[in-house]
Amino acid sequence: MRYLTLSILLITFLFGEASGQSGLELKNKTVENELLAEILNFSEMKELKKPAPTASPYFLRLYSISGFGEKKCAPANETEVTCSTRYYLALNDGSLGFLGKIYDLGEVGEITKIQWLENSNPDVARLRVEICNYPKHVFRLNPKLIKKTKIVELFLSTNSLEIRKVN
Repeated sequence: MRYLTLSILLITFLFGEASGQSGLELKNKTVENELLAEILNFSEMKELKKPAPTASPYFLRLYSISGFGEKKCAPANETEVTCSTRYYLALNDGSLGFLGKIYDLGEVGEITKIQWLENSNPDVARLRVEICNYPKHVFRLNPKLIKKTKIVELFLSTNSLEIRKVN
């Protein structure tokens, strides 16, 4: 009888614990990560859609945050003008247990074009990226600026990011 009573109490306790985590309780925990806060609060997200479902095992998102930096790209304007953009590239393969990777691509003028490329290695995503030294709106504000572009290829996997200059 004693074991029956203990068993009933244990089952009642476990049921109470399980029902307490019914998916209806909010928490008020602060995430202390400045970079994450900056990305979530100030970035624009662009999903980099694959040309075909079998093109790569990865899902990619490009996050961009406008920067004003130290350089004055449009000195005639009295307001702050975005002269550069900081980019973060998030990679996930969709598998359970893998949180993904986030790569800090740095601050450049602007990424003007991204194109998926075929790759012989199925575990590596290959992208062609065109970079301009300033965002396109700046050239209208300051016609004295000289436009420069650079093309690179990104080779991404869950373990690494390699950047190769094309031109």
